[in-house]
Amino acid sequence: MLSARKPGAATPHTPESPETPVPPHGPERIAKATGQEVNGVFITLFILAYIGLWIALCTPASVTLSLRVADLDPDGKAGSLSTIAGAGAFCALVANPVFGRLSDLSTSRWGQRRPYILGGMVLGFGALLVMGTAPNLFVLGLGWCLAQMLFNAALAAATALLPERVTDRYRGRVSGLMGMTTQIGIVSGTFLVQFTGTDNLWMFVAPGLLGLVMVGVFVRYLKEVPRSRAELPRLRWADIPRSMWINPVRHPDFAWAWCGRFLTWTGLSFLTTYKAYFLMDRLGYTAEDASPVLFWSMLILATATTVSSFTAGWLSDRIRRRKVFVAAASVVFACAMVVVATAQSTGMFLVGVGISGLGQGMYMGVDYALVASVLPNKDTEAAKGMGVFNLSTTIPQTISPVLAPLFLAIGGAGNYSALYIAAAVFCGAGAFAIRLIRGAR
Repeated sequence: MLSARKPGAATPHTPESPETPVPPHGPERIAKATGQEVNGVFITLFILAYIGLWIALCTPASVTLSLRVADLDPDGKAGSLSTIAGAGAFCALVANPVFGRLSDLSTSRWGQRRPYILGGMVLGFGALLVMGTAPNLFVLGLGWCLAQMLFNAALAAATALLPERVTDRYRGRVSGLMGMTTQIGIVSGTFLVQFTGTDNLWMFVAPGLLGLVMVGVFVRYLKEVPRSRAELPRLRWADIPRSMWINPVRHPDFAWAWCGRFLTWTGLSFLTTYKAYFLMDRLGYTAEDASPVLFWSMLILATATTVSSFTAGWLSDRIRRRKVFVAAASVVFACAMVVVATAQSTGMFLVGVGISGLGQGMYMGVDYALVASVLPNKDTEAAKGMGVFNLSTTIPQTISPVLAPLFLAIGGAGNYSALYIAAAVFCGAGAFAIRLIRGAR
């Protein structure tokens, strides 16, 4: 159970003695106000909570949603899955920055982030129950849209803790750990489903319950000081659409960081979305035979991402530079796409996937730290800013199925070489965009 602020506890506006000056803003001020330092325990519980969130969100996205659609609509499953997944992606796109902004303006006695992190997980778990018991596609789609909205509300509030609570000295290492969490969440959720089976409610309940417990432990540990209404701007209806926009002219460094990730993730989405069809159309696999290759590719991708993410984050803290790692990661992505584009064997395909994992880990290991350093109004609008930044990952997943057929159709149907060369170009453009950032090293 969350506890309210005790009488006499320090608040952000409480005067401090001359002997213990509080920095005017940033992680040091919050640490002083809450009495909670960002130490090994804090970081460990935070990363475990982040993994738990991804287990709850990514297991349906990667496994159980498609199985449930196939159960309800075996003949038209491909079209139905596309419709439901697209609707869910749109809800995620809107929910992340909007709930981030609402979290920024929260005056709850439990703090700004805790109600949204825990509330999003609890209600998101309820949405998973709706999906698991859905009698038809409409209810299933409604459940998935709710799950995307609610888990992204939790994600927006949780991501804001990086610029708010972690000092720049350790931001690269924490960013590197955060970069590993998505792949760990996907692999963990897929592994968990092997025990629950794929024809019962538990394939939705188990990942959601595990994620809820992992997040709940961190929320119980996290200390926040309530913000007063006088400290925050008034919430207006116009803030809702504005929460999805940060002026690129006024904040060019943030805009270039956003564009860099958007371009790179568009290229990556070509690989992740079409790798199964590549195996079948280019290398001659059947759908059944491709399954173990896809498993190995996912395992290789997760392993490479995990290793390179933490390594890049640690090194970026050591040399006090971020841009060089993010730009280099985009170049590694581009090389991976070229390898996949020219692959004529399973071995070369897996090599390309492995190189892609190294690039993805290097990118994710540092880019959160990079954007945190150029985030506009980070002291008052951290969740909004990180929510807008997260759109650079969500939008590519939505538009890649629209763009990809244009490249596949070059010179005839099934031109995967053109698709992945285009992906390499997108990644290269992403590296160039990062180089244009001026307010960070």
